[in-house]
Amino acid sequence: MRVISRTMRQIAIAVIVAVFASLAARSSIAATEDPAPDAIALAELDGFALGLEQANQFSGVVLVARDGQVLFEKAYGKIDEKKDSPVTLDTRFNLASAGKMFTSTAIWQQMALGRLTLDTTVGEVLKDYPNKKFASTVMVRHLLTHTAGAGDIDLFGAENAANRKRVHGVADMVALHGGRAPKFVPGSKQEYSNFGFVVLGRMVEVLSGQDYESYVKQHIFLPAGMTHTGFVNCVDRAPDIAVGYATVNGKRRVNCLTQPTRGFPAGGEVSTADDMFRFVQALQTGKLFPLELFAKAITTQREFMGFGFFATGYGPGVPEREFQWGHGGSSDGACTHIKTHPKTGETIIVLANIDPPGCFPVSNFLHKQYDKKSAMSK
Repeated sequence: MRVISRTMRQIAIAVIVAVFASLAARSSIAATEDPAPDAIALAELDGFALGLEQANQFSGVVLVARDGQVLFEKAYGKIDEKKDSPVTLDTRFNLASAGKMFTSTAIWQQMALGRLTLDTTVGEVLKDYPNKKFASTVMVRHLLTHTAGAGDIDLFGAENAANRKRVHGVADMVALHGGRAPKFVPGSKQEYSNFGFVVLGRMVEVLSGQDYESYVKQHIFLPAGMTHTGFVNCVDRAPDIAVGYATVNGKRRVNCLTQPTRGFPAGGEVSTADDMFRFVQALQTGKLFPLELFAKAITTQREFMGFGFFATGYGPGVPEREFQWGHGGSSDGACTHIKTHPKTGETIIVLANIDPPGCFPVSNFLHKQYDKKSAMSK
């Protein structure tokens, strides 16, 4: 009996040791490969953002969530650099190019309805598109991945004030550059393009029978519960809208002097961090278009892009946890970054009324810290 008892005790001890070893190993892996933003990490992020705020290098809202739960949300700086009113969690910011995700979503909704495919050409939808070479060779996939050679649109900069006064609707925007041929063979290279998303927005209008703003409000903002997101005139002085500035002729002027008049298919809508988190959740749950299509939309296709969404931090030598989807935005007095890391479950949203790249050190801070700690542990 003593032999049996001793043997059983040895087995029990061995099992306990094995269990604890397994738990320790899992904990170690989680700490280095799949870290969660704990209280210390979030405090470090807060301190970093506060330091930039004190140096007048950051003004905006930071939101961090994991697996659908908001872990951190805080406002920094002033709603207007020339006044004392502080930014709040309800402040609305110019999204700049992050608004392109609304156009991408609208296009995927049209694909879900069977109205077009990735291989549909511009001319198949826009029958009267002026440049026939562009119309016949540029496909939806090229526009979504910035490989169409579509170029920019002359609505930015103080020098394009005359265009901003006379060009308002999406059809007018297409007409502004519709005579241009592709800058290169579509699909042969990648070059970021605002005008390409204007073309996509016009395709949404023709396919849906609605103007772009009405379509996005009804089919994206409303179902996602985005009650504080919309299209506003740049000169709107609503007290909850952050004011951005641009330097024009050596003077700090409100950025309406260098921006499109209001949001359009290439971006520029206004929103809050909470609303953009609702948008992310609506995409992740299939509320806006089917999940199988969404999975395709955020799969890296060419360098930094999926189909209409940034899909970055992927490739040889890059940890899987670094992959992210979303979109950034950069314009005079506007810097935004909305990104989700599927491996870690994190969504990080930074909206700011400062010049780029001021928001990106804040949005990338947590994962930069993870990289440092991971390197130190090796």
